[in-house]
Amino acid sequence: MSPLQVATAELTSLRPVPGFGTKTIYRGVAPQATDAAYAGQLSERGITTLIDLREPSEISREPLVDIPGLRYRGIPLYCGQNPNDRTLSQNQRILLDGRGARLIAALRVIAQPAQGNTAVICRSGGKRTGLVIALLLEAMGVARELIIADYASAVREPGYGLPGEVAATINDTLDWLVESYGSVTGYLLSKGLAGAELHRLLELGTDAPASTVWPLAASS
Repeated sequence: MSPLQVATAELTSLRPVPGFGTKTIYRGVAPQATDAAYAGQLSERGITTLIDLREPSEISREPLVDIPGLRYRGIPLYCGQNPNDRTLSQNQRILLDGRGARLIAALRVIAQPAQGNTAVICRSGGKRTGLVIALLLEAMGVARELIIADYASAVREPGYGLPGEVAATINDTLDWLVESYGSVTGYLLSKGLAGAELHRLLELGTDAPASTVWPLAASS
């Protein structure tokens, strides 16, 4: 395989998010079609809950909901208004300001007690999935550098800049949330996350060594 093919295969595979204890949270790119290979990925990783952040128009005719034994939750974030013609920072603010209830709905699913692991996916596995995961990790107290590296490793659209620029954007967005709401947990509670749900999310966390971070491409 060429380096490009290898990189593509890595990005489309479901991969663990750093910072978790006994329960693992995965993130990844939504499949082009629901097939035995993708169902096998879920089974191999012990994934029993799948949170799909795509719009209905992005979903293939072979729905993931049909996979036996999978708790599927479709939570479209854009609500039919795709903000991809805006900057990455604007994209994040649109979701945080206007889609807070849907971001909370995704985190609420993660917080619900369930057997097995959970995966979060969207079309590219980057902006939407990355924002949900960044909110979760920041609330859990995971080191900011790990959060940034995890986010920047998945947002690869050329229009959003090099990985270093992407990293700076998510860092600025998290700083803005802290300045505006006192903390990311303050933001989550203000958007409807219950205290008991936040507590269950925090219980999922554990200190993560730097070696668990997905390799971040050079920013230059």
